[in-house]
Amino acid sequence: MLQRKTVLLLFTLIFTLSIVPLTGAYSEAYSEPDLLTKTSTVKQAPEISVQDVDSGLIYSLSDFLGKIVILDLFATWCPPCQLSLPFLRDVYSTYSASDIQIISVDVDASESLAVVSQFRNDEGMSWIVSLDEGSEIHSIYGTGSIPTFYIIDKEGTVQWSDTGFTNEVTKPAMEDTIKNILEENPNNGNPGPSTTSKVFIIILEVIAGLAAAVAATFGVYKLRQRFGFKKCLTCSNEASSKCAKCGMSTCANCSGNGCKNCGSRQFVRL
Repeated sequence: MLQRKTVLLLFTLIFTLSIVPLTGAYSEAYSEPDLLTKTSTVKQAPEISVQDVDSGLIYSLSDFLGKIVILDLFATWCPPCQLSLPFLRDVYSTYSASDIQIISVDVDASESLAVVSQFRNDEGMSWIVSLDEGSEIHSIYGTGSIPTFYIIDKEGTVQWSDTGFTNEVTKPAMEDTIKNILEENPNNGNPGPSTTSKVFIIILEVIAGLAAAVAATFGVYKLRQRFGFKKCLTCSNEASSKCAKCGMSTCANCSGNGCKNCGSRQFVRL
């Protein structure tokens, strides 16, 4: 009985120690309410603006409608955040820039722009990297733990979110979510032309076809005249004369009612 109590006590102690980093270092610094519960009812991703730590360019989340957005809340000193970087680099290099945008936001306001910029360059984070200096992003998307990931679809809806990162669980979950979004909407979020636009396109195609036919006929006529083809351009029989006004070749049968091209009744022999 004593031995069983000892084993149970040791197990409890080991379990407690294993979650100290999460409940201590991470959650203590970020004690905001868990937004994951909010996104379960509010699926539309709240609008935010971020400024890249190197370029200084400002981006809004809505700028990327039509793309999948991976929003990554991290800190430079966070081990799980660092563990996720090879996966993020792989995603960014695998998919087209028209399909996916990654936005990494350092939510530790005590860090400096210089530190975040150096970390970004050292780790090869070639996507948008920002520092949440005023804790505005964290106040909206913060969960109390880092890293926190949101996968936002092409319509701006949060399709998946979670905290922490492991190659065994988080990575395949994110991969599956990305693939599912791309399979459901392969046209980069563009709904395609409206019915009115389709009708207009058809009309333009018909007009273009008629114009091409007229141009082709006129071109053939000009070529025949230039190179002296002696065929009636009305019935293709042997031509015996041509219109004195426009030069159209014609045969005796077709010239009786005047030139088919200009109406003239004056002809000269070929």
